[in-house]
Amino acid sequence: MITFTTLLPLLLLINSFILLAAAQTQTTPIPVIGVTTGVDANTGQRPIRRNVNDLYARGGPQWDLYILALSEMQATDESDELSYFSLAGIHGLPHKPWNGVEQVDGAPDVGYCPHGETIFAPWHRPYVALFEQTLVTHALSIASRYPPSFQAAYTDAARTLRLPFWDWASDPSLPIAVMNDTIKVSNTPNSSLSSLSPPNTNGTGGGSGAPSGAVGVMVRNPLYSYRFQNGSVMYGFSPERMKLNPQTERCVALEKMPDTENGTVVGRRSEPWMAEEKMRDVGSGLRDSVYDLFVRPDASGGWGAGGFENPHNTVHNNAGCSSGTLANVAWSAFDPLFMLHHANTDRLVALWQAIYYHNTTFSFTTPSGGQLGTKKGTNLTADSPLKPFHAQFPATNSSTPPSDAGGFFHTSNSVADLRTFGYSYPELNTDWQITDKEKLAAQVKKAVNKLYGSGDDESANGVARREVDEDLNPEDALGEEDDSTVIDGGKEIDENNKITFRRSRLRSLSLSASTSTTNFNSQEDKEGTTSTDGKQTEENNKITFRRSRSLAKSLSSANSKKPKRQTYGQSPTKNYYYTAELSVDRSEVPLPCTISLIVNEVVMGRMSLLGMPMEGIAKVSMPLARPLNDAVRKNGGQQTRSLRGRMKMRAAAVKESKRRGLGHVDMTPNRIIPFLRGNMTVEIRANDETLTDPSTVPSLHLDIQDWEYIPRKNASEFPIFQNPRKWPIGIRGPGGHGGYGGGGH
Repeated sequence: MITFTTLLPLLLLINSFILLAAAQTQTTPIPVIGVTTGVDANTGQRPIRRNVNDLYARGGPQWDLYILALSEMQATDESDELSYFSLAGIHGLPHKPWNGVEQVDGAPDVGYCPHGETIFAPWHRPYVALFEQTLVTHALSIASRYPPSFQAAYTDAARTLRLPFWDWASDPSLPIAVMNDTIKVSNTPNSSLSSLSPPNTNGTGGGSGAPSGAVGVMVRNPLYSYRFQNGSVMYGFSPERMKLNPQTERCVALEKMPDTENGTVVGRRSEPWMAEEKMRDVGSGLRDSVYDLFVRPDASGGWGAGGFENPHNTVHNNAGCSSGTLANVAWSAFDPLFMLHHANTDRLVALWQAIYYHNTTFSFTTPSGGQLGTKKGTNLTADSPLKPFHAQFPATNSSTPPSDAGGFFHTSNSVADLRTFGYSYPELNTDWQITDKEKLAAQVKKAVNKLYGSGDDESANGVARREVDEDLNPEDALGEEDDSTVIDGGKEIDENNKITFRRSRLRSLSLSASTSTTNFNSQEDKEGTTSTDGKQTEENNKITFRRSRSLAKSLSSANSKKPKRQTYGQSPTKNYYYTAELSVDRSEVPLPCTISLIVNEVVMGRMSLLGMPMEGIAKVSMPLARPLNDAVRKNGGQQTRSLRGRMKMRAAAVKESKRRGLGHVDMTPNRIIPFLRGNMTVEIRANDETLTDPSTVPSLHLDIQDWEYIPRKNASEFPIFQNPRKWPIGIRGPGGHGGYGGGGH
């Protein structure tokens, strides 16, 4: 017996083809010009994209218009080139031409987004700008519908509205505005809001139902999910799944749902709080990675701004969980969180470009892996077209779809300046009045230090100190022991002031436990006193290094001069900064997945890989300092048995809650490298939680790199990193089993 339920998928499929055919009738190219309203024609000052949490807290006309305009975009027929569905579909699925830009011969059957390529960051800038210009067009239209008493305020708010961003690097928590399926707006326009988001014909989606001119009304939250209309069933969301939950999902929980024919069925619902928890787990690593990309501009091995793709991937894999829409790169752009996420990625790139203003685009050529409009193997330069995004083209040629030869597509060069699209960011809001690029760079560095750097005087992600009297070759000294407690080749760490307490070989080792305890406690209770280890602590961990009397007697008069006290930006010791360099062939691991480096159950760093591209070598440089400090401290807690050591660990735990920024690891390469070789394991975890033995991945290659580090001199400068050295590390799977992955190991 044929029922309506069995016919529904077929009817929806037929309707989908009708909608697609209608979409192909449009021939006039849509140029991506950004938003021109609200830009000061005299000064060039542009409205800023605000942090979404700030925009939400401010409320008022701009927040109302943002929510209402987004609702109206989502309610637009999916066949429209500027509907929410069509714009989201540019990124990945449904793998269909947009705005007349056809699939070229030799191009793979994928979307337009160039994941894993040099043009990744430039490509997303016009993509987000296109979404923004469409959003503001709706906002201006909605503002015009308000009654006269509100119209001036709402029109002005619409003119200066820009897409907000989610700064996941400084606050990984999901924005509160995306957490619930309803949200409040202050005032609605004169016309009924039901027209902004009508229910779909299958009974799902839209329908805020807000009355005309309502005040303080709750509406369906367009930031919570996008509800697919009928035409989207054919694009991979099977009829069964659409029946259970025909909308984007942010982590998924299964539940029993009533069914008139079958009794009960297993349904699906979104669980954003699960995404919240996963994002908090990776929060400190995101912050460290972002800061590292700013202070070490060569970290990506090419164009430094391109390195932001790895932390960007981490957000996709965790904010979407394993089965959520955001974690599925083919569908990720349909999650409303996507544009908030990518506005922030664009912001980080823009800040990087302002700091390294001589290098705003890349200057080399790389082969493309291929996208919908680009043949695989095409050589990409900064002048290559960013398809399918048209630039403004001459009026005399406006009716003719532009070609590559015509030069009417945006390129990496054409999108390098934010002025092209009429927006700015809070940290760059003075760029229109600061003509000195070096001065602007210093201003942005100060903001980056404040947002993502540490709160102490030396600013970097945990620096290893080498004492002034230590002059050894790390190649020869690996594994050398000293008189302090040895932890797998490392030193015992005192977390209280981030200083390694090493006994001089020339001084007496006969201190009693009670003497050690008394002096240790006195050092904790009173600043400025001399500890038993010959170091004087001062506020903010500024250290005066004092030699013990026994050691001083053995030094010549030329070398016994008391060193100057360490001051801000200066150090009498050599500092070290550690990174992990990981690479793998994507074709050898399950995609999407996360490759984690783990020491003593502490995640040191992550390489996050999305579902695309499926081929090519992925490389990432991971800063290790904060997690390295945690891993060594944890190891010390497990193995230190002396009274002094146990008391230090307890005191460190008390101090932990007061720590700001990134802690210091006061260990040199001859201690760190053996420690990591003996304790670091590699975990390859697919998004579906299955594990892959790293010994089965021959391309997996891991090196540890140490850098000599010079602290920043002030709040407007970055630290300096120099003289890097690489140390190969064997690939060991969870549990420490063997299986070296190759790469010359």
